[in-house]
Amino acid sequence: MRDFLINKLRAAKALRFDAARPEAVEKVHSTGHLTARERITHLLDPGSEVEFGAIAAQDSEEEWVPERGGVDFVGSINGHTVITSSTDYTDRGGGYGAARLEHLLSLSHQERWPIAFFVDGGGSRARHPRTGLGHLELSGQIGRFTLFDGMAELSGWVPTVAIVSGPSFAGHASLAGFSDMVIATRGSAIGMGGPPMVEAALGLTLTPQELAGVEMHERTGGIDLLVDDEPAAIQSAKRYLEFLWDHPDGQADPSAEDIGDLIPESGPYNIYPIIQALVDSESILELRPNFAASVVTALARIDGRTVGVIANNPAVDLGAISELAATKIGRFVEQCDAYEYPIVSLIDSPYTTIETDTGPQPGVSRWHTRVLQTQQRRTVPIASIQLRAAGGFTGHLMAGSPTGHQVPLWQVAWPTTHLGVDDPFTATRNFNSFDDVVEPQETRNGLSRLLHHLQSSADRRSGQSEKKHVIDTW
Repeated sequence: MRDFLINKLRAAKALRFDAARPEAVEKVHSTGHLTARERITHLLDPGSEVEFGAIAAQDSEEEWVPERGGVDFVGSINGHTVITSSTDYTDRGGGYGAARLEHLLSLSHQERWPIAFFVDGGGSRARHPRTGLGHLELSGQIGRFTLFDGMAELSGWVPTVAIVSGPSFAGHASLAGFSDMVIATRGSAIGMGGPPMVEAALGLTLTPQELAGVEMHERTGGIDLLVDDEPAAIQSAKRYLEFLWDHPDGQADPSAEDIGDLIPESGPYNIYPIIQALVDSESILELRPNFAASVVTALARIDGRTVGVIANNPAVDLGAISELAATKIGRFVEQCDAYEYPIVSLIDSPYTTIETDTGPQPGVSRWHTRVLQTQQRRTVPIASIQLRAAGGFTGHLMAGSPTGHQVPLWQVAWPTTHLGVDDPFTATRNFNSFDDVVEPQETRNGLSRLLHHLQSSADRRSGQSEKKHVIDTW
């Protein structure tokens, strides 16, 4: 092949590299952020990346026209294949155009490769590099899916992670909203209409943070994790995706020996030390920690096996399950069920609550009953440990109802459990029907041994020919 053809192609692609854009790189670094390519370098294993879509078109003088607005790659994280895409807000505002991602969404669906997006920007752009070159401007699908129906089809089939580290509006915000896991950095924003649209419509001048700051989304459950900066967000995304595969082994936390001393017979207490004592050391990734905090939802490992942990936290509202807490439980169960993570449920809740004009009151709403439906269609194993109370039907929300459809993997209680009545036969009746009453120090070993009798999550996923269900976007 003639050298000048290769040189023309190399020159066009070089325009996309950071070395060719020193002013843009300096602008990004001055705000404490990484460039689009630096993000990918931090995320993927070195030497694993294959870039997609670097060239957009050829002009009338047969010069190659680079793609604009971001970068797209297939690569790996710790040896496991992922697809990743980063917008570049210094280039056309990071706007998506001409079906740039649709092929990768279809490839993700076909090969069942997870996707990690960096989605700061203002959504799709009206003009693509091909515009004005005599080419047809495409905005439809390339592959099986368009952008939005592709994301909907991926929900529950492959993990999708969105990292938001700046203003994210319109289509970019939609990508975040469709994703299973949304990680945001402090000071960023997520909204459907950006400040210019609000100013044009309402005459209000607002910053992105005033309009749709992620700190508000953290309180209302709109994001899963709020972190300090982009390196922390990238590390969290890696950790989330790594739960797809078990680790060869896992070490108990030093506090495991003293787990029985962490729970009082009565009164409020913090559930976090108990979770830490049950699972592998430094394996906990909590989701939505500041939303509906009377319930804790986290991914973790027990002896190397991935599990989802649901736990009432009596330090917050005595561990009562509000309507928001019920929603949090339901979505997390869907997440674990979709990706075949066994669930460990730690139960200590006095009742369910509903919002009234005078504040939360004991009661049941449709948001609670939705969780019962979610638990009923769940097929991943669940192990429940009743620590103290399971008032009303809180036990059923936390662990499902033993029925002909499915029985728990293990349903046990600790000696501190409250059965609610003095009838000696209660322990063999209704929800308070335990396989055993165990010492707290025995619990981790029992869970570990049962988990190793099960297929791994990865093996269970490999046997699926179609997805079970979508994951609720709320």
